[in-house]
Amino acid sequence: SKAEVDLSGMISGKQGVKYAGAEIDAMTAIANAAANRDLKEFEAILAQYPKELQEDLLVKHHLHVLKEQLLESNLIRIIEPYSCVELEHVAKLIDMPLQTVEKKLSQMILDDKFQGILDQGKGHLIVYEDTEKDRAMEKGLQLIAKVDTVVTSLFERSKALRTMMI
Repeated sequence: SKAEVDLSGMISGKQGVKYAGAEIDAMTAIANAAANRDLKEFEAILAQYPKELQEDLLVKHHLHVLKEQLLESNLIRIIEPYSCVELEHVAKLIDMPLQTVEKKLSQMILDDKFQGILDQGKGHLIVYEDTEKDRAMEKGLQLIAKVDTVVTSLFERSKALRTMMI
């Protein structure tokens, strides 16, 4: 893509050459793994360049966020064609421990990344179709909020009138 071309151009350009080294190699490798959406390659690069990628807290934090995003996008890509899938099958496809996959999927459900439930008794993930939000429900909630504002305002006015009468 254009961003990858720009990255390689910057690194091999006149200004980039003076910064060449392990740090740039590590960042380039991470950028390539992220572009390929390859979680295993990403983790291997983190292990290969621990000094360059793990010692700086800011870099470490951003790489953790990127790793979580990669995991989420890979999980969504795997579960997309299914309405019901075994968690063990998902864990095998993504080549990760079952507990890790189960924990991440439950977090994604709670974060509303996709609609579904985990049936831990059977070891299944049941995926629901994305449904449009209920507009009547939204309008009803907006109406209740406005009525609450009006009632609160009237209550404040009546309280002010009562204090004036006393």
